[in-house]
Amino acid sequence: MTASIGWGEESRRPPRSEPLPADPTGQRLCEIFGHYPWNFIRADLPDDATAKAAWTTVKDYPLRPRVLWNHWQDANQLIGVRFTHDTCYALLDLDAGGDYCTADGVAQIRAALETIGITRTLLLRSSWSGGLHLYLPFAERINTFNLAVALKECLKAQGFRLQAGQLEIFPNVKAYGVQAFIEYMGHRLPLQPGSGSCLLDDALNPIGDSLARFFWLWDGAAGHQDMDTLRHAMKIGRDNHRKRPKRRSHPVESWRRDLDLEITEGWTAYGQTNHLLKTIACYGRVFEGHQGQALIDYTLRIALHCPGYEQYCRHQHDIERKVIAWVRAVEGYYWPLGTTPTRDTSHPKNNLVPFNQRQSESAQHRIRAAYRELEQTGELPEQITARAKAIAQRARVSQQTLYKHLSLWHPEHQKGVIALTASFLAPEEAISEASPKTSEPWKIKELHPSERDMKGEALCAGELGSDTNSFIPDRGVRGDEVAFPQEAEPAAYDLDLHEQIQHQVRSLGWSGEVIRQFIADRFEDKRWSELTEDERFLLLYHLRVLDSLEAGEPADVTAQDPSPINR
Repeated sequence: MTASIGWGEESRRPPRSEPLPADPTGQRLCEIFGHYPWNFIRADLPDDATAKAAWTTVKDYPLRPRVLWNHWQDANQLIGVRFTHDTCYALLDLDAGGDYCTADGVAQIRAALETIGITRTLLLRSSWSGGLHLYLPFAERINTFNLAVALKECLKAQGFRLQAGQLEIFPNVKAYGVQAFIEYMGHRLPLQPGSGSCLLDDALNPIGDSLARFFWLWDGAAGHQDMDTLRHAMKIGRDNHRKRPKRRSHPVESWRRDLDLEITEGWTAYGQTNHLLKTIACYGRVFEGHQGQALIDYTLRIALHCPGYEQYCRHQHDIERKVIAWVRAVEGYYWPLGTTPTRDTSHPKNNLVPFNQRQSESAQHRIRAAYRELEQTGELPEQITARAKAIAQRARVSQQTLYKHLSLWHPEHQKGVIALTASFLAPEEAISEASPKTSEPWKIKELHPSERDMKGEALCAGELGSDTNSFIPDRGVRGDEVAFPQEAEPAAYDLDLHEQIQHQVRSLGWSGEVIRQFIADRFEDKRWSELTEDERFLLLYHLRVLDSLEAGEPADVTAQDPSPINR
């Protein structure tokens, strides 16, 4: 779909020579709301004025300008139109009884609209039901879809609920039709006689239903919109909409459709009975929630009515026995969707001890023995690096393996294991320990929309609402001070170095506890966040040396030259 025009609209444009009504007000109505004459909507005026109208779409013929004016004047019917590829207005529908159908709700919406350059609006009661229509007029025609996206992004970013019965946007963000053209939603025309529509002030008091006054207010509001700001917001909104990933079907729904398709096709050849009985029982168990005799009855009933059963099923004489067997098998393997799994997968398949587990247990045994021998002979070093080297040599293990089992030899870890509350090497101060250095708790900070998501400008607190009779260019609901208060950008951080260190830690198979202790031993009890950039490069070098050592060949890496690191 192109940005300028939707498929199927070019051939539907009305001729530019369409005769307009003789009445100047009627001409203005047709110029604004008669731009797209196709698929208009209409409804008879209900006997109960507050009842919901039964709208229908007229697809047989276009709504010509003079006919549009004639229908608008008819107090016995309601008329509505749709948007085309460009528009000179938008409309917000605030349903009666919703959260925003109040003076305060309107003021909040108007304040939100000012952040994208829409500083003037016209407020109407839409009908006798008490709903509100907030018109957003513009002095020039703009792209309809881009405007719809900008309005949606703006209101959603500021916490408004966009849904039927609360707040709806016209034009809506419609889908792109591949097989057929999809229309924008239609809306009723303003101030139609007998409809209950009228102009309102900021306090929601009626101030008349004159169409001529409506267009006078329209022109004043349109001339005061900040179109540059709006165009920028439209561009950002459209870019965000394009980058948003497309919704994909859920795998559970795909599985359900696949099972349903197989059951619908039924038997198409011999030798399919076992497969189909399993499929039917699986569907009944997972998606219908049957069990026991109910699942047996369900599977049997569906199987007997499947296409091809009588022609191709060779187990008709014992079909019930086959069904019972498959139901028992399915119940042991599947469970109803949304319930707790009934299949226990926690038991090992055999009693064999995995090879890696045997190797680990053997290494731990040798480390304990080496520690006891060194301690008994008085040869156990006090310095951590020397102790690690001595134990590794005596136990015939690498330092990588040794640091996986700190509790067996390290003095601090023999006193107890510190509970880990966060993964190691999160950027900067995200590392949390059992005893943090600061007593100030984490605080959840409020986030505001940023320019990446929507054009936003904070405006000073001031008078709420927009006076439909006053059009001062410099006046705004929140003032003229720009820029939302945003969170300060974090300090520069070498992400490439950070990722290399993370890779080495994962390669070594170390936990957060192990690498933290390794850093403390090598860098005078420092934490990760306290290391300088040079020390972090040195840490990367130490980790690479350890990773390159073969098992059983320990080395004191602190004495090595870190120059091979590519900085």
